[in-house]
Amino acid sequence: MDLPELTFPITVDFIEDSYWIGAVGPFKYGEAATAFLAGEGFTASADDDALTEELAAFLKDFGGSLKPYAHVKSGSDIPKAGPADCLVGYGFLTLDVGPVPAERYIFSSLRDFLYVELGKAILKGNAPRQCRLCGNWFLHESGDRAMYCERTAPGEDGRTCREAGARTVFEKKIQEEEAWKLYKRAYKKYYARFMKGNLSRDDFKAWTEQAAADRDAAIERMSSTSDAEERAKITEQLQKQLNKL
Repeated sequence: MDLPELTFPITVDFIEDSYWIGAVGPFKYGEAATAFLAGEGFTASADDDALTEELAAFLKDFGGSLKPYAHVKSGSDIPKAGPADCLVGYGFLTLDVGPVPAERYIFSSLRDFLYVELGKAILKGNAPRQCRLCGNWFLHESGDRAMYCERTAPGEDGRTCREAGARTVFEKKIQEEEAWKLYKRAYKKYYARFMKGNLSRDDFKAWTEQAAADRDAAIERMSSTSDAEERAKITEQLQKQLNKL
């Protein structure tokens, strides 16, 4: 749902899982802050850059439990939230199920509204997140593990970032699994030799350290190329490296 045009002061009713702006709603917690950070649905203002930085800092400081944001350190390093000016009371929303009690806020500025809305979103487990493919902001809801948005992916023929990202993850997983299969197979072979006394402990330790390094290097090289022939060469080279002492 698109946000209504905001003319301050505004009245916002927050209930357990959503909120209303005036008579328009319901909206998901974090929807307004996400739209602002994405540059959608708001009139451009000279103060936008400063507010964007403030919201991003707030998200980093207080969204510690919501990956991929940084965890807050303990003790004196715990940040303090800045004040948000608003009037708070209680009212009732008339919904299909009947009157529902709500926390009723009156905000006099966009900054105060977004500051509180983002704070409540974080408490619910929601937060704006930047898409790992296109870099645009999208709403990450509680329990959702998505790292990609649902906009059309750049350079893709109609596929969304979520679709293109899932394909990329799948291909990367296949590459990593092949490297791991070769490593595990070779490990079993040399471990058996070690257990039978045909390979010294020092030689086996040296092999495991070198094998792990070769495996990780191969995975990194495969992830940086989409050429099937080049990947096959990397796999063949890894197999030879893992089967020599």
